[in-house]
Amino acid sequence: MSTSDKQNILEKATPVSIQYIKEYYDADFVITSHDIDAPSVHSRLYLYGHVTGHEDEHITVSYNYDTREVISVTGPGWFIDSRNPKK
Repeated sequence: MSTSDKQNILEKATPVSIQYIKEYYDADFVITSHDIDAPSVHSRLYLYGHVTGHEDEHITVSYNYDTREVISVTGPGWFIDSRNPKK
C-alpha cells in the first residue's frame, strides 16, 4: 500500500470516526496516532487518541476502510458505558 493510499484512507476515516464518537458518546475525539493494517491481513485502520477533558484515558477506534465504517471503539469502562444505546 502506497503512502498516498494510506493518507487517503486516513483522510476519509478521520471525520467519520470523530463524528461517530460525537454521535454515540457525546464527546470530542482527539486523534494522536494511527496504524493501518495491510489489505492482506484485513482492511482496518486504528485511530488512537483521547476525548477532550480526559487526555490520560486512551480511546481506540477501529475503522474498516473497505466499507468506510467504524467497527468498534475501545477504551476505559466508564467511557464505553456512556454510549448512547438509542443510536
